[in-house]
Amino acid sequence: LMNSCTQAVEFIIALSGIMAVWSGLMKIAEESGLISKISRAMRPMMSYLFPHEKNDRTIAMMIMSFMANIFGAGNSATIFSLKAMELLDKENHGSAYASNAMCMFVALTMSMIQLVPITVIKVRSDLGSHSPEDIILPSIIAGLISMVVSVAACKFFERKNNND
Repeated sequence: LMNSCTQAVEFIIALSGIMAVWSGLMKIAEESGLISKISRAMRPMMSYLFPHEKNDRTIAMMIMSFMANIFGAGNSATIFSLKAMELLDKENHGSAYASNAMCMFVALTMSMIQLVPITVIKVRSDLGSHSPEDIILPSIIAGLISMVVSVAACKFFERKNNND
């Protein structure tokens, strides 16, 4: 029991280092204007996924969350996801029901493709894997499939609800 507690604390400290680095990089990207440029470049895709979203700050927070997830820093994405959901909730006027944008955001966040699953690679490396990077291709394939299914499901229910 005591050995497991020590290992758990060491594991959390190792992950917090990755999270701190990623959060710092994202803060630099936001303040340098890089996130704004990426937001403009991703506008067509974001307009399809979130057709009623007009708030640039909300879109920027969603993109930051997506970027953190894409690069495998899911723990760091939590910070941006919470802020994006807070902004989406404000736009939804604190309704008891989630908006289509909120549902799409959650579905995408949970199914987001990871190009380089940093956290998983780090855990595999710490546990002695001889090739911790072998997880990359399966992660990309699984992420693509889950993202496509998530978007399709959200769009199906959006259309169904709009027809009711």
